[in-house]
Formats: sequence, structure tokens, C-alpha cells
Amino acid sequence: LIIGTIFILLLEFNHFLKGVTWHKGFFYAFFQAASTRSAGLTTMDISEFTMPTLLVISILMFIGASPSSVGGGIRTTTFALNILFIFHFAKGNRDIKIFNRELHQDDILKSLAITILAMVMCFISVVILSISDSQHELIAIIVEVCSAFGTTGLSMGITADLSSFGKCILMVLMFIGRIGLTSFLFIIGGKEKKTNYHYPKERVIIG
Repeated sequence: LIIGTIFILLLEFNHFLKGVTWHKGFFYAFFQAASTRSAGLTTMDISEFTMPTLLVISILMFIGASPSSVGGGIRTTTFALNILFIFHFAKGNRDIKIFNRELHQDDILKSLAITILAMVMCFISVVILSISDSQHELIAIIVEVCSAFGTTGLSMGITADLSSFGKCILMVLMFIGRIGLTSFLFIIGGKEKKTNYHYPKERVIIG
């Protein structure tokens, strides 16, 4: 919320918020940053934002709301686990310790799997919509896809002009974003099956 507010203020200071008083601009940016977290409301026409601001808003919508809420996206805790994993991995630590607690490896792997799957899904959706609805700008399609996945409700006004196939893509994204990728993976994969044997372990060259 804080980072989103700061980015919107800085990026739109000489554009959309130009000539607006500082406190009015602050509350505009603050409310818009909150709306990207599945608030579903907007006080500004986001189609008038600059492209960097729209990209930031898309990232915030992709992250989404916190778990156990009605919001979509990959969830804030998933994003936080990814950041912690990168930070500790860069320091050479295998275990993640924070607030006098050690995070479970299953939760770390689950957060990485959810993030990768969400990125692949959104990327494929953007590519498909770029083909089926090529009359629209790429940034508008990216905002539409991230808004659908985050169940945010923000739009640059192209939703009604999309093809029936494009609207179906957005509906699927909204459904998956609403129930959560964890539940979606469980529906597809079913219950975990434990094996009674293991193969010899092999190391893979990475990077």
C-alpha cells in the first residue's frame, strides 16, 4: 500500500496529478493504491495514467490481496515468501528465519509454484488476447488480464469491446483468481500420493 502510493505519486506528479494540491494528490494516489488490492473502486480514470504507472498498478493487482480475504492475485504472503527466499538464497542460507520463527520448506515451494503458475497463466492470456483482440493496445490488455486475475474491477474501458473468446479468458482468470491458485491446483492435481520408493538423486547445473 505504501509503495504503491509512493510510485503513483512520483510517476503521476507531472502528469495526471499536475496542478493538484499535495494533500489531494496524496489521497488520490493512496486510494488508487488501495483499489489495486481488490477494492473495486476508482476515483480516477486510469486510462489517463502514464504507461509506467499502469505497469505498477498491474503488478499490484497481480500480487493481489492478503490470504483468507475476498481478493484475488497470488496474495501478499506469497509475494513476501518469494522476496524472503531470494534474499536468503542470495546470502547462501537454506532456511528462512524471520521474527524468531523458521518457515516451512513446503510453504516456500508452494509460494514459488503459485507465482510461476500465475505468471505463466497471465503471460499466455496476454498473448492470446493480443491475437484475438489485436485492435487494443498491449498495455490495456495487460491491465485487463491483471485486473481479472486479481479480481480488482479496474479497467481501461476495453472490456465491453473484447471478443467473446477474450471475455471467456477473463472470466476464467477471475474464477481462478477468486478461488485461489492453491485451491485450483488441488482441484486439478487431486490429493497427494506418497510413494514407497525413491530414485537416486541427481544434481542439475543451474545458471
